Amino acid sequence: MIAPISLQQLLQRFGGELINGSVSFTAVCTDTRKLDPGALFVALRGETFDAHDFLADIDGNALGVVTEKVIEGSSLPQWLVADTTIALGQIGRLCREQFNGPVIGITGSCGKTTVKEMLASIFGQNHRVCVTRGNLNNHFGVPMTLFSLAPEHQVLIVEMGASGPNEIGYLCGIARPGITAVNNVMPAHVEGFGSVDGIATAKGQIYTSLEPGAIAVLNADDNYADYWRGEMPEGVRTLEVGLGHQCAVHADNIVIDALGCASFDLVVEGVSHPVQLQLLGEHNVHNALVAAGCAYAAGMPVAEIATGLSALSGVGGRMQSVIGKRGATVIDDSYNANPGSVSAAIELLAQRDGKKILVLGDMAELGPEADKAHRDMGRLARERGIDQLFTLGTLSAAASIEFAAGRQHVQKNFSEREALIQALAPELDGNTTVLVKGSRSARMELVVQALTNGNQ
Repeated sequence: MIAPISLQQLLQRFGGELINGSVSFTAVCTDTRKLDPGALFVALRGETFDAHDFLADIDGNALGVVTEKVIEGSSLPQWLVADTTIALGQIGRLCREQFNGPVIGITGSCGKTTVKEMLASIFGQNHRVCVTRGNLNNHFGVPMTLFSLAPEHQVLIVEMGASGPNEIGYLCGIARPGITAVNNVMPAHVEGFGSVDGIATAKGQIYTSLEPGAIAVLNADDNYADYWRGEMPEGVRTLEVGLGHQCAVHADNIVIDALGCASFDLVVEGVSHPVQLQLLGEHNVHNALVAAGCAYAAGMPVAEIATGLSALSGVGGRMQSVIGKRGATVIDDSYNANPGSVSAAIELLAQRDGKKILVLGDMAELGPEADKAHRDMGRLARERGIDQLFTLGTLSAAASIEFAAGRQHVQKNFSEREALIQALAPELDGNTTVLVKGSRSARMELVVQALTNGNQ
């Protein structure tokens, strides 16, 4: 934290009740397994846990407690609230209000973590950056990012995720970004939003929450660009990015090298600088343009933006190329999956020389469209010349069926991970590229580990 916060401040700002007086703190803890005598403990509830069940262990191991019920017999200062999750966000908001530098908020169906890391690479050259760690991008993770703000930080980059309506608006109310971007909208978490239109509306809250004077970085290539233009609040400036030359930030002369990495000329308001991405896939040009737009909106020179984009070497579990067993190339894109990101993965794999194998785990949270979405991926893999498709899970069986349709291919769908790995192992050699993809629930990173002996 930039400066201490007291329970009395929280009471005066947000209400509730104080038990055993106030205390000031500069750190927050939410895990009873990592109790810190110098931190305020917030007793959170989740779908599978309730920290209130362990409050008896808190005495002597925390400065104070935020709780929904009084800890009887304890002398610890307690802020009694109706909802500790909301209280966590309120503490985060006070931390945010201590910070005066640029705050950039990023959301989207896929690629938002890559955009966040691109921004961290750009600003990290000459600034002290506070940035979302990993994928801590929800109603628990965003406050934790704000707690990590320190006096030396000059830029704050916040990734925001959502699995249902109104979550992005809530997170914006806590982090209050002044520069925001929706990277893209694709069928992901459709169950929670009801439809792709619902996703666009929910993600668009990162724009509609902006205050006058803020800057909205708009992906002009996205299907919902016109919708967002019409929803933009009065007094918010729009900076458009995309492949079209009419965009203030665009790419010229895109070339994909033999490894699948893109080089291009980054053009910002007519000023051009070369970029050589170290990230696989042409789709990362779009990610780079969104990151460049956000950085430019924050005042970064084009030359520094280009250098920062070129310097980023990779993001874990996202299009990382590693050497596998028997000399095979394994592309680890196992972090998550939706139809848009799987399509991008298939396009990358199709460009490789030699034998091309796609390993696909179930894409989760697609609702009624799940069967069709998996069939579409199987059809696309077949049409783009992928040699073999191995799938894991009941949903991805539809992809195997479609991939094999009309061809002399045996369906290679597996219900057990180990069986898939054993069947895949004999296919590996120095002339083979294997791309591994799937939703988090499929745990496809375990397949990558097996194919590479865990050395990545």
